[in-house]
Amino acid sequence: MAIEKMQWRVSKKEEWQNLQPDLIWFDLGIESQTLERLQGYQKVNHFPAMYQISRKTFLARNLKRMRKMFPDEFQFFPRTWCWPVEASELRQYLQSKI
Repeated sequence: MAIEKMQWRVSKKEEWQNLQPDLIWFDLGIESQTLERLQGYQKVNHFPAMYQISRKTFLARNLKRMRKMFPDEFQFFPRTWCWPVEASELRQYLQSKI
């Protein structure tokens, strides 16, 4: 309904480069070559390396890195462990709580 109401047109990947659309929706990540070809007015729904914050493991890893660099500013999220890499650290933590 939204596509019809907004009079949008859905096109295949091969077509959008010739059409110069305002909005480009990608189901997966965007290749850097594609981003380089975009015009300033064109918008996309992803940005490079988005998985670094959109996947739980990577988000936890990055937040923990930031907490090490800026301990006072990054105390807003709970203790987190990335399984299975930090399994022994989690076990130690749980043992200390018994």
